[in-house]
Amino acid sequence: MKEHFVARRIINLCFIMAATVAFSLFLSWKNGKMVDEMLGVLILDAVYLALFAFLLEHERALGRLSGNRECNYHKLMFGYLFSFAVLTAGSVCPEFLKPVIFLPFVMTAVGSVQIAMYTGIFGNAILCLMAGANNEELILYCILTLAGCVLAEAMMKQENKLWYAGIVFAVSVLLPELFYYFAYQEIKPKLFLYGGIEGAVAVLFIFTCYQILLRAREQEISTILNDILDESYPAAMELMNFSRQEYEHARNVSRVAAACARLVGADEKLCAAAGFYYRIGIIEGEPIAQSGVLIAQKYCFPEEVLHIIYEYDGKDELPSNVESAIVHMVNGLLLKMEVLNKKTALHSDWNQDMVIYQTLNELSATGIYDESGLSMNQFLKLRELLVREEISYDNND
Repeated sequence: MKEHFVARRIINLCFIMAATVAFSLFLSWKNGKMVDEMLGVLILDAVYLALFAFLLEHERALGRLSGNRECNYHKLMFGYLFSFAVLTAGSVCPEFLKPVIFLPFVMTAVGSVQIAMYTGIFGNAILCLMAGANNEELILYCILTLAGCVLAEAMMKQENKLWYAGIVFAVSVLLPELFYYFAYQEIKPKLFLYGGIEGAVAVLFIFTCYQILLRAREQEISTILNDILDESYPAAMELMNFSRQEYEHARNVSRVAAACARLVGADEKLCAAAGFYYRIGIIEGEPIAQSGVLIAQKYCFPEEVLHIIYEYDGKDELPSNVESAIVHMVNGLLLKMEVLNKKTALHSDWNQDMVIYQTLNELSATGIYDESGLSMNQFLKLRELLVREEISYDNND
């Protein structure tokens, strides 16, 4: 599928850019930098943001952002704003004690390890550059950032979390004192105390906020599917305003497809969402599949939904999974039943059952589901369910 311009991503990326510039200018002003130095920092920001935008698109294309290649950067934007707000507030902390270890955990949860590492090192560089910090302090913050990235990724799993938290506390206590000694060849006992406090806060953050962020990351696709199925969702409202008949058809397909998915152990929410928006392209007109993809990308639908929409009616691409086959089957059946209901009333359940059997057998005979992984046993179960399912075919504008 061809990538298209998505306004939501651009808007969130603009907020990220604005936050970066504000962070740099604030630190420049706070540390009494001259105008020429501020301009130099803005040039550095421009280089960083250009590479950041490239990295962001690269990570999205690889599906590393919450496993969703069609994400809109919304959560990442809020995580970025929070991280740089912490760095800004932490700029008042004494040397060697800036709270840089929080950023890798936040950015890993809302983005990826690569993004966390890149943003963390940039934040460290600006903090130290604007404050005129020595090399030892910059190296310390970079090592803490790298440690945070490694531990944040490791703690995505459930095992050994206490050990990883212990490492976070240990590096927070020991490394500041060590690099202070490298810089001044003396020991400053207070650094142990302050480092311990920072380490304790970091551990508390890891077992509370970071775990919440990880759960949100794991449930992101499910949450999005719930959102787009809400009748007040903008895309749903757009379909309803376009045609009440199409809207009611979409609701029927969504409901029946979800029931079919539940019967054969397929993804129920995916079938419900893809079924509802299967014909969304009709708003823009032919070709419906490509038009549907454009609208789905505009609203940043999950990739799985977008792909089923792209396989609409099997014209450009045959259904490639069981969920796509179910949605195609249900949509085709309901369209036929709606047409027949308008032309000739189905006078008995027997007539309706015969139409369902005939339609589904014809669809199966074309081989359109051969690449979907739908087994004959599953097909027969679905056929029996669709015969029993109570469906409304009388859709009116």
